[in-house]
Amino acid sequence: MDLLEYQAKKLFNQVGIPVLPSQPLSSASELKNLQIPYPVVLKSQVMASGRAKLGGVKFVNNTIDAIAACQSIFSLAIEKEYPKVILAESRYNAQKEIFLAIMLDYKLKKPVIFGSGQGGINIEELLNNLVYCPIKDEYSPFYGRRLAKKMGLQGKTINAVTNIINKMYRLFIDQDLDMIEINPLGINHDGAVMALDGKIRVNDYGLLRHPELSELIKPIQDSSPHQSINYSPNNSLFSQFNINTHQKTALISASIDKAIFSINNSQNIISNDTINTCFILEKPCNQITSEDINEIFYKIIKSETINKVLVDLPLEYQFNYSLIQVISKHYPTDFSHWSNKNDERGDRPTGTRFEIRESNKNKTSFALRKIDWIIKTKGDKLNNQINNLPITIINII
Repeated sequence: MDLLEYQAKKLFNQVGIPVLPSQPLSSASELKNLQIPYPVVLKSQVMASGRAKLGGVKFVNNTIDAIAACQSIFSLAIEKEYPKVILAESRYNAQKEIFLAIMLDYKLKKPVIFGSGQGGINIEELLNNLVYCPIKDEYSPFYGRRLAKKMGLQGKTINAVTNIINKMYRLFIDQDLDMIEINPLGINHDGAVMALDGKIRVNDYGLLRHPELSELIKPIQDSSPHQSINYSPNNSLFSQFNINTHQKTALISASIDKAIFSINNSQNIISNDTINTCFILEKPCNQITSEDINEIFYKIIKSETINKVLVDLPLEYQFNYSLIQVISKHYPTDFSHWSNKNDERGDRPTGTRFEIRESNKNKTSFALRKIDWIIKTKGDKLNNQINNLPITIINII
């Protein structure tokens, strides 16, 4: 269960993580009782990401502008989700923005702390500068300080950021969280820090032990704006982020936070390689059709650099099964007899010609290359599906 930003910041405030003066608004009329001096920023409170780019964040200098902006935000659906609440918050002049997160690694059965010296909405820069530190034993401030130094921070900023990490970890453990993220953590010219945005994922099994969290998320459960989203074929199937164009491996993941884990824990799986491109699925896996999977397959095959794909959706059996069916439909079942022969074009070192048939479009063709597919899954149901295809199944416990 994910918390909205204004709910996450309530928990931040409880453990002493600095947050700006703010006030949640359920209608534009509540602006007449706004307790925060202008200028302020108005933020749409939705589960979907990308609010700023899509018009869900507006800066205003007076009540008249605020009313117009508030009405506009309430009327704006982001990924088919309309906000029930808008957060009005004081403005903050950050000289630098960084990223911090703590996530539970189910494979290691330990928390891992992440940081990036480049935070904010530029995901490519964030991932390119990402560093991490697993908590091997009992947590101590040493881990936070070590991460801050790996992020390239200097001077008193190291102590300030270490202090934030310590408080994040306390909240993470005390509330049995799956994930806690601050993006961005603003740093001003004096080295002071401020949590400008926050995301918390509550462990569903931990709710029984924390009735205060149940009360906090009750508005989400009552209105359920995120669960009622209806995706249409016109929505984007995936977001694509280029991480390291000198590498050869692509990653398919369900979310940015899960991709962060994969990027930093995949080198032993893909022979010390790192990720070239990351595909983040924008639809829930149970709503992805075989046609959608074909689209992802075509996108990867047409790339001239990718020769390996890590599919890190271990719990999505149906998606992984459908992907294998797509691969088997287009590839020969035995690569030991792989031939580059083509009657019309002759030998092609990159492989045989492959035709894509798209509705209302002319056929396009390109060379089908051998790509190694590494699929993480839970259980061994897929092992008998791969035959002699270039597919490796990694079974997680």
